[in-house]
Amino acid sequence: MLPFTEKIYTDPVPTKTRAYLVADIGGTNANFGIFINVRGAARLLYAVHFKSQHITRFTDVVRQVLDQARDTYQLEIKVACIAAAGVIQKSRTYVKPTNLSIAIDAAELVRETTLDCVHLTNDFEVIGFGIRLITPEGLSKVNDGSPEQFANRAVLGAGTGLGKCILVWHMGHDHYIPVASEGGHADFVAHNELDLELIRFIQQKENFTCPVSWEQILSGAGIQRLYSFFKSKNNQIKSNPQLTANGLAPDEIFKSRHMDDHSWRTFELYSQLYARCAKNFALDALALGGVYIAGGIASKNLPLFEQERFMKEFTSCGKMHDILMQIPVYVVTDYDVSLYGAAEYMRVQGLCE
Repeated sequence: MLPFTEKIYTDPVPTKTRAYLVADIGGTNANFGIFINVRGAARLLYAVHFKSQHITRFTDVVRQVLDQARDTYQLEIKVACIAAAGVIQKSRTYVKPTNLSIAIDAAELVRETTLDCVHLTNDFEVIGFGIRLITPEGLSKVNDGSPEQFANRAVLGAGTGLGKCILVWHMGHDHYIPVASEGGHADFVAHNELDLELIRFIQQKENFTCPVSWEQILSGAGIQRLYSFFKSKNNQIKSNPQLTANGLAPDEIFKSRHMDDHSWRTFELYSQLYARCAKNFALDALALGGVYIAGGIASKNLPLFEQERFMKEFTSCGKMHDILMQIPVYVVTDYDVSLYGAAEYMRVQGLCE
């Protein structure tokens, strides 16, 4: 039995009814949501959260979630949609998450659990479906802009990795269709000497034989890389003892920015580079309908995007400056957007019916 935390959303949880399971499996957290449909809308009953690194066999943790639903709430669960950070096999039955050592096999889940139907999808695809379901309180606006109706939207977010998807309006279906992407692994390109120094520092320190990617800059590990880079440039300035005692945790680096010069410089550069990444993706996708920044790092660190330097970098593009100024930019602060998105994905696609 793996340790987990549980959060109740519908109190009391209805018992002896039929529910369905959704999950969002990332490099740090594995989140499971148990839903029922009420008058055609998905209602989240409760969520169960595990640490992904604790999972050695995915089927075992799903069995634990199903057993708990049956034993505690007498819920019958026969269908599931699992979203994972990685490239989903064409048949949507198998995925090897990019930043985990485990694999997720739909056929194995059906064979070894009480599930009759399992569908796999990409984690940022379901965030694309989830954005339209969250309340306005689940979004923090960075730039007002003037969105174009039916125009493309872009979704990106950093955590253990860096995910992306493009939302394309489908006139026939009257809703946005998410298009999965692995653009987080695209090359980080230097703009100036400091960027070049950073690339060389990472390559030399970690013996890279390939280019440094955006994910390696903007992920949690990227925050640690930036801090180590600035510390190497100015060893005379001591680090905050409390920060180093906690092992340079990414969240602690940002929290220490007013007490540690290396943290402050990391915070500033990270904000600028995140804006650059978002700008490039907005232009690639022609996201005149808006840019949505998801992921745990963004939702926990809103000041990153409230700095003047963020929008200055986002709109720094010569001929495209005015276009970029028109694009609304939001930070997604609702942690459950991916769970709601997976539930909506099942409904829209008519999965496991």
